Amino acid sequence: MNWICGCLGLTTALAGLSSLHAEPRSWTNNSGKTIQAEFAGVQGQQVVLIMPDGSQALVALVSLSSADQSWIRAQPATAKTTPSNKAIRIPAEKRRMPDQVKEPLLYTTIRVVREEPGDCLYESAHFQFKTTAKLGVALMKDVCRAFESTYELVRSMPWGIQPKPEDGRTKFQAELYETREQYLATKAPSWSAGVYSLKDKVFRIPFQELGISDQPGAGGAYYRKGEINNDTITHEITHQMMHEYVPFMPSWLVEGLAEYTSNLPYRSGSFEVSEDATALSGKLPKSSRRRGLFSLPASKPAWVGVPRVWSLTTDITTPHPLESFTLAESGLPPASETPPAAPPPASLEEIGNHYHSSHLLTFFFVRDRDGLPLKKYFDAIHAEKAKWPPFWKSLKEYTARLEELRPAYEAYEAAMKEFMKQPGVEQLPEGKISYPLDLKLPAAPPEAPEPPIPPDRTNPQAVCIKHLDVLLDGRTLTQLDKELHIMFEKVGYTP
Repeated sequence: MNWICGCLGLTTALAGLSSLHAEPRSWTNNSGKTIQAEFAGVQGQQVVLIMPDGSQALVALVSLSSADQSWIRAQPATAKTTPSNKAIRIPAEKRRMPDQVKEPLLYTTIRVVREEPGDCLYESAHFQFKTTAKLGVALMKDVCRAFESTYELVRSMPWGIQPKPEDGRTKFQAELYETREQYLATKAPSWSAGVYSLKDKVFRIPFQELGISDQPGAGGAYYRKGEINNDTITHEITHQMMHEYVPFMPSWLVEGLAEYTSNLPYRSGSFEVSEDATALSGKLPKSSRRRGLFSLPASKPAWVGVPRVWSLTTDITTPHPLESFTLAESGLPPASETPPAAPPPASLEEIGNHYHSSHLLTFFFVRDRDGLPLKKYFDAIHAEKAKWPPFWKSLKEYTARLEELRPAYEAYEAAMKEFMKQPGVEQLPEGKISYPLDLKLPAAPPEAPEPPIPPDRTNPQAVCIKHLDVLLDGRTLTQLDKELHIMFEKVGYTP
């Protein structure tokens, strides 16, 4: 039986387990069905269970047998009550990589919200699909399966990510465009097959990348003419599932994880996670996979080396080495007398190499010591992202206050400009002014507020490198490069 699909009324878990552990025990629901799982506490009226694969599930307390409910009530108060608004997190050592992630059939029911000319809206369990044309029910179900499978894949990985819609939304947003021109009009990269906009929190993709017919069929609805491109969908939806974490990660890891998931063999509705090395060893059959890129050179992408990958901090296309993430005591970034020259735009070949190399380095960390450094890294940025909301709120208030004061400062500057034109007024060194006693200086504007200081004096532009030492785990980049080449040999990859 598939407990994830809800035999006991399970719902998607918020996160992992805290330090409260118990030995696995048998749990029985009101229908007599049983599972083995660890008890991890109670959230409101739901019981937190750790499944054998290391994933977490929430079960309604009332859905359990009377004996199980009595057992829970007998546990120490400190172990059985967790605030319902607090996410419980399984320790990194407890989280395990699944061998396989199956398509969640329970989530693939499509609901037609509206079908109007140029504006159609469909919904599945976790996604809302906005399209510019009517899509057939069978086609939408296939699209939905690809989206919902990626949701389940990311949720099942041992990185501790529990996908949830962006703030203010009840479902993840996806926009499907009838033409590539419509897609590119959203300012999507010209070389992309699909894109997740971190700013808008929307995944966008043109019909042609979904295997949809060029023209509508009977009833004016488009239909599927080939295989749905799971690769592009999986790549970009992985970004969407991780949107809370992306601002705290370097670009190479953001793209590397998306490349990792999109390269997993997908057969008969299942991601074969245990076969994750096949894409690197060349054992996969030839396909039209582009993994988020619209057009790549025909030649095999090249490994660019650890130092270059490590320098892809803020942009996957262009190296941007960052040495420090800490601001000065003032909380302000250091002044730069000469801004660095803009690097030349990357070629498609270079972009392809960056994606490929990011995948390779990420694959290493997925495998490294059973993925423990990567799991701990996600724990570190999970804690990091919780620090920033108060700062962003203060920054918003600070910016709003400056806007309020802008007219007063502009009026003061104009008044001072006129004052300096008065006879006898002279500008002195160090910003001082000499003027006749019969003149009066313009009244100074209200004092500007002090800018808020980021958490730990962390430079918001460099927070993406703050926790990379967790991944290195005491290694230098040179040592990491050597270990990576050992891994290449083991999986049969030739750089």
